[in-house]
Amino acid sequence: MELFLQIGLTTGRMMTRHISLSLFRSTTIILTAMVLLAFTQGCTTNLKAIQDFGNLSAESAQYTTLVDEYLEFPNRQKRYQPQSRHANLDVMAQDRATQKTALLLRQSIIETYMKSLGHLAADEVVDNTEELTQLSAALQSQPATNPQEAEAYKKIAGIVTTVAVKRWRQDQLQNLIEQANPPIQQILESLHRIVSDGFGGDLQTEEAAIQNYYMTLTMESQDPAGKAALAEWKEFRMSQVDERSEAVKIYGKVLDKISDGHQRLFEERQNLTKKEVLQQVGNSVKDLRTLLKTIKNL
Repeated sequence: MELFLQIGLTTGRMMTRHISLSLFRSTTIILTAMVLLAFTQGCTTNLKAIQDFGNLSAESAQYTTLVDEYLEFPNRQKRYQPQSRHANLDVMAQDRATQKTALLLRQSIIETYMKSLGHLAADEVVDNTEELTQLSAALQSQPATNPQEAEAYKKIAGIVTTVAVKRWRQDQLQNLIEQANPPIQQILESLHRIVSDGFGGDLQTEEAAIQNYYMTLTMESQDPAGKAALAEWKEFRMSQVDERSEAVKIYGKVLDKISDGHQRLFEERQNLTKKEVLQQVGNSVKDLRTLLKTIKNL
């Protein structure tokens, strides 16, 4: 009987140790899983400032109103030019209509790339299949203005395709910025030049045409009421030109802000998680948001 009691006590102690060991192992496994989960979640760095910069740059770049104004310029000029010049203006309008896709292409490339930048900063998989399809078709049909720009188009298209196909995430952000900075700066510079010289040049021509047109009509008129009406119309037309001129200036600033912001990311690509860098990017985001709001309200 005593032997049975000893065997029972021994068995009970073994079962207790087994249960304790199993409980310890289970607890260890759970704690390890929790630590691994916390570590995995912590691998995604909070780069919201860069995410916002990419998204807001994409939104700002797609401001296409200036292209519409550029295409409409010849028809607006018909108001102020004699009938004998209308045929030439019609030819200009047809020529500019063929430029539309090429003009919008630069904006599309910037928009597509900046969206990719924003997604990677948020550690999101980039899915821009539709944009890439449209971009590819546009690149095939619209030659660039020079070999350098053509190479920039090709590089950006290749980069954003790689991002999508290889399903890059946040840990590839530095690589993306390093590869994309030279070509994206080339495209931004080209677009800025078109905005300043092409769109801005049109507005200078239009302002001179309005001044000359209404001055001639006023000098020829002998009717005080007619002169007053002409003055009102002149003021109205000039205000329209002023608004477009302001839009050109602001969009130029938008492109400068995108260019400067991306250059800063390139220079600090190894320090993207630093508080000071993110604060600088955050300041660029604030400036971009203000510029975008202003240009939308014009």
